Amino acid sequence: MEVLLREATTNDLELIMAWRSNPLVYQGFYQQGTPLTWEEHISWWHSRNRDWRTFIIEYESRKVGVVTIGNLDSWAPELGWYIGEVSLWGKGIGKEAVGLGLDYIKSQNKKYARATILDDNERSIKLAKSLGFEKLGKARQGESWWQIKF
Repeated sequence: MEVLLREATTNDLELIMAWRSNPLVYQGFYQQGTPLTWEEHISWWHSRNRDWRTFIIEYESRKVGVVTIGNLDSWAPELGWYIGEVSLWGKGIGKEAVGLGLDYIKSQNKKYARATILDDNERSIKLAKSLGFEKLGKARQGESWWQIKF
Protein backbone atom coordinates (compact mmCIF):
# COMPACT_ATOMS: atom_id res chain seq x y z
CA MET A 1 0.00 0.00 0.00
CA GLU A 2 1.51 3.31 -1.04
CA VAL A 3 0.53 5.98 1.50
CA LEU A 4 2.49 9.23 1.77
CA LEU A 5 2.19 12.41 3.81
CA ARG A 6 3.12 15.81 2.42
CA GLU A 7 2.65 19.22 3.97
CA ALA A 8 -0.59 20.88 2.90
CA THR A 9 -0.43 24.14 0.98
CA THR A 10 -2.96 26.83 0.13
CA ASN A 11 -3.57 24.90 -3.11
CA ASP A 12 -5.17 22.16 -0.98
CA LEU A 13 -7.60 24.43 0.86
CA GLU A 14 -10.66 23.91 -1.35
CA LEU A 15 -10.36 20.13 -1.16
CA ILE A 16 -9.75 20.19 2.60
CA MET A 17 -12.85 22.37 3.01
CA ALA A 18 -14.92 19.94 0.94
CA TRP A 19 -13.82 17.07 3.16
CA ARG A 20 -14.35 19.06 6.37
CA SER A 21 -17.86 20.00 5.17
CA ASN A 22 -18.99 16.39 4.64
CA PRO A 23 -21.30 15.34 7.51
CA LEU A 24 -19.82 11.83 7.49
CA VAL A 25 -16.41 13.38 8.17
CA TYR A 26 -17.28 16.19 10.57
CA GLN A 27 -19.37 13.93 12.79
CA GLY A 28 -15.95 12.91 14.14
CA PHE A 29 -14.98 16.51 14.97
CA TYR A 30 -15.57 17.97 18.42
CA GLN A 31 -16.76 21.48 17.54
CA GLN A 32 -18.37 21.21 14.13
CA GLY A 33 -22.01 20.39 13.52
CA THR A 34 -22.59 21.93 10.08
CA PRO A 35 -20.71 22.42 6.81
CA LEU A 36 -18.12 25.19 6.90
CA THR A 37 -18.20 28.59 5.31
CA TRP A 38 -15.12 29.65 3.40
CA GLU A 39 -14.45 32.30 6.07
CA GLU A 40 -14.53 29.69 8.86
CA HIS A 41 -12.22 27.42 6.91
CA ILE A 42 -9.70 30.17 6.13
CA SER A 43 -9.81 31.29 9.76
CA TRP A 44 -8.95 27.71 10.82
CA TRP A 45 -6.08 27.59 8.33
CA HIS A 46 -4.61 30.90 9.52
CA SER A 47 -5.00 29.91 13.18
CA ARG A 48 -2.26 27.33 12.73
CA ASN A 49 1.05 28.59 14.04
CA ARG A 50 4.64 27.40 13.85
CA ASP A 51 4.04 24.41 16.13
CA TRP A 52 1.29 22.95 13.90
CA ARG A 53 1.65 20.86 10.76
CA THR A 54 -1.15 19.91 8.39
CA PHE A 55 -0.37 17.03 6.06
CA ILE A 56 -2.26 15.73 3.05
CA ILE A 57 -2.56 11.96 2.92
CA GLU A 58 -1.82 10.66 -0.54
CA TYR A 59 -2.81 7.14 -1.51
CA GLU A 60 -1.71 5.84 -4.90
CA SER A 61 -0.92 9.47 -5.91
CA ARG A 62 -4.45 10.61 -4.97
CA LYS A 63 -5.26 13.10 -2.20
CA VAL A 64 -7.50 11.27 0.26
CA GLY A 65 -7.32 12.88 3.71
CA VAL A 66 -5.50 14.86 6.38
CA VAL A 67 -3.20 14.27 9.33
CA THR A 68 -2.64 17.21 11.66
CA ILE A 69 0.08 17.42 14.26
CA GLY A 70 -0.18 20.18 16.80
CA ASN A 71 1.68 21.40 19.84
CA LEU A 72 5.03 20.33 18.44
CA ASP A 73 6.70 22.51 21.06
CA SER A 74 5.17 20.44 23.89
CA TRP A 75 6.36 17.16 25.38
CA ALA A 76 3.47 15.27 23.72
CA PRO A 77 2.31 16.61 20.33
CA GLU A 78 -1.33 16.04 19.43
CA LEU A 79 -2.38 14.07 16.37
CA GLY A 80 -5.62 14.40 14.44
CA TRP A 81 -6.66 12.55 11.30
CA TYR A 82 -9.43 11.81 8.85
CA ILE A 83 -9.92 10.19 5.50
CA GLY A 84 -11.93 12.71 3.50
CA GLU A 85 -12.63 10.28 0.65
CA VAL A 86 -15.22 8.24 2.52
CA SER A 87 -15.33 5.56 -0.18
CA LEU A 88 -11.84 4.60 1.02
CA TRP A 89 -12.77 4.14 4.70
CA GLY A 90 -11.82 0.78 6.16
CA LYS A 91 -8.96 0.11 3.75
CA GLY A 92 -6.09 0.69 6.21
CA ILE A 93 -5.07 4.03 4.71
CA GLY A 94 -5.73 5.93 7.93
CA LYS A 95 -3.63 3.50 9.96
CA GLU A 96 -0.72 3.86 7.55
CA ALA A 97 -1.06 7.66 7.51
CA VAL A 98 -1.27 7.99 11.29
CA GLY A 99 1.76 5.70 11.55
CA LEU A 100 3.64 8.12 9.29
CA GLY A 101 2.49 11.00 11.50
CA LEU A 102 3.85 9.16 14.53
CA ASP A 103 7.14 8.64 12.69
CA TYR A 104 7.28 12.41 12.10
CA ILE A 105 6.70 13.08 15.80
CA LYS A 106 9.44 10.59 16.74
CA SER A 107 11.80 12.35 14.30
CA GLN A 108 11.27 15.50 16.37
CA ASN A 109 12.73 13.65 19.38
CA LYS A 110 9.42 13.33 21.19
CA LYS A 111 8.70 10.37 23.45
CA TYR A 112 4.89 10.67 23.49
CA ALA A 113 2.01 11.62 21.24
CA ARG A 114 -1.62 12.13 22.15
CA ALA A 115 -5.01 12.40 20.52
CA THR A 116 -8.46 13.46 21.63
CA ILE A 117 -11.15 11.21 20.22
CA LEU A 118 -14.92 11.45 20.54
CA ASP A 119 -16.18 8.60 22.70
CA ASP A 120 -18.58 7.44 19.97
CA ASN A 121 -15.97 7.55 17.16
CA GLU A 122 -15.47 3.79 17.02
CA ARG A 123 -13.30 3.90 13.87
CA SER A 124 -10.76 6.30 15.36
CA ILE A 125 -10.72 4.46 18.68
CA LYS A 126 -10.05 1.16 16.90
CA LEU A 127 -7.29 2.78 14.82
CA ALA A 128 -5.66 4.38 17.88
CA LYS A 129 -5.72 1.11 19.84
CA SER A 130 -4.25 -0.79 16.89
CA LEU A 131 -1.26 1.57 16.88
CA GLY A 132 -0.67 1.29 20.63
CA PHE A 133 -2.51 4.33 21.99
CA GLU A 134 -3.94 3.91 25.48
CA LYS A 135 -6.90 5.79 26.89
CA LEU A 136 -5.80 8.20 29.63
CA GLY A 137 -9.20 9.50 30.66
CA LYS A 138 -11.82 12.10 29.86
CA ALA A 139 -11.04 15.26 27.96
CA ARG A 140 -13.93 17.55 27.07
CA GLN A 141 -17.48 16.23 27.41
CA GLY A 142 -18.01 13.24 25.13
CA GLU A 143 -14.31 12.99 24.34
CA SER A 144 -11.30 11.14 25.78
CA TRP A 145 -7.52 11.62 25.82
CA TRP A 146 -5.41 8.92 24.25
CA GLN A 147 -1.62 8.64 24.44
CA ILE A 148 1.17 6.57 22.95
CA LYS A 149 4.72 6.24 24.26
CA PHE A 150 7.54 5.51 21.83
